[in-house]
Amino acid sequence: MPTNTMSKLTGLIFAGLFLAPAVGHAKPMKTFDYTNPLAFKYPTPERPDESEIRDPCIIHEGDRYYLTYTVWPFSDSSSKDPAKPDMRSSPGIALYSSADMKSWKFENWIVKSSELPDDCPYKHRFWAPEIHKIQGKFYVIFTADNWLKKEYNATGDWGYHAFVGVADKVTGPYKHITYIKDSACDTTLMDAKNGKVYAIMPFGDLFEQEIDLSRLSEGKITLGERKKILTCDNADIQQPSPKYLEGPWGFKAKGKFYLFYAETYEDSYWTGVAYADSPEGPWRKDPRGKVFEGGHLAVFDGPDGRGWFSYRGESQPEARARLCIDPFSIGPDGMIVTDKPTITPQIIESKPKIARSK
Repeated sequence: MPTNTMSKLTGLIFAGLFLAPAVGHAKPMKTFDYTNPLAFKYPTPERPDESEIRDPCIIHEGDRYYLTYTVWPFSDSSSKDPAKPDMRSSPGIALYSSADMKSWKFENWIVKSSELPDDCPYKHRFWAPEIHKIQGKFYVIFTADNWLKKEYNATGDWGYHAFVGVADKVTGPYKHITYIKDSACDTTLMDAKNGKVYAIMPFGDLFEQEIDLSRLSEGKITLGERKKILTCDNADIQQPSPKYLEGPWGFKAKGKFYLFYAETYEDSYWTGVAYADSPEGPWRKDPRGKVFEGGHLAVFDGPDGRGWFSYRGESQPEARARLCIDPFSIGPDGMIVTDKPTITPQIIESKPKIARSK
């Protein structure tokens, strides 16, 4: 082969090596961006463009994020007004959804006061609704009572009564809504991933008991023995003690159990966390006491495969009382790792949904 032909051929080979597309390289990761507070607003009879929420709960199902929360006005029976819509009570439990947590679509009312009979025991004050996916079913749990007559209530009096209902789809319809006996405001459900479910209830301190929902379709709930699992007294971890504990959220991850709970202090609203090897404890408080500023959070599977939580903003004026989200991690030692609440634009790598609870 002539020398000049060989030179041209060699040049073409080297050019091909450098210009050909790389083989076996990972595709660029998609990104997810967000800024707290999230751009979420909803209409109310008195405020058509309301942004203040309490107790937000996001659940990631399929390719969408579903949000429920305590709807304004956040009133109780002592401030009822018969002249106002729904007696100036929260009108019900609303459900919204989003593909990106930026644009939110109203899905439906899970429960709506105006559609319920007068004697329904859950007709007013819909507080702290949550949706949990347990053993392939969706459970809504919330606090409510009836302000029309005391005798319409599950206990014969106004109070913090927890109810739970079940559905085959996250959007409902939720049926067989039943009173949980001797329950508290902010009662939550924890799936132990072993066929058992636990109700965690705040009465200043936190209490736990097994709850059997297998006969919910018959309006029957069986509760196990109630046990105190955490106290608001932080002498055991040598940290300042909050006035009381509320807003618990428990889950299993990496073979251990985690329990977030809200701590009410004079200066702010914080989250603490406890750890256990068994769903029935013993529970050990995180020695830091105050783990995250912001409270009554709910855990969901985030866009990067980590656990995230939705919460009501507390630490920054521009985010206060607004819907916020942030991720958390579980460190090598099994402890929760978080950053401070964010209020600046955040960009993270997005990954397929990964089940955390194993």
